[in-house]
Amino acid sequence: MLVKAATEPRFRTRIETEAVELTEIGNKFMIRHAETDKVPIVESAHVDYFFQRMFSLIRLLLKRPDVNG
Repeated sequence: MLVKAATEPRFRTRIETEAVELTEIGNKFMIRHAETDKVPIVESAHVDYFFQRMFSLIRLLLKRPDVNG
């Protein structure tokens, strides 16, 4: 899916890096988990920041007409 969303190799590499970083954030920070070993996010501005990053990546992937069709 990333290949279709970003055909230029350097941009695709950046998008792949972003996807890995967002996965790491989701796994290490207390976003969707309530485990005590996660890093808490205490400021709503920080949650908004992470949300916007994820939203932007998902939107990029979904907006490609040839990805879903």
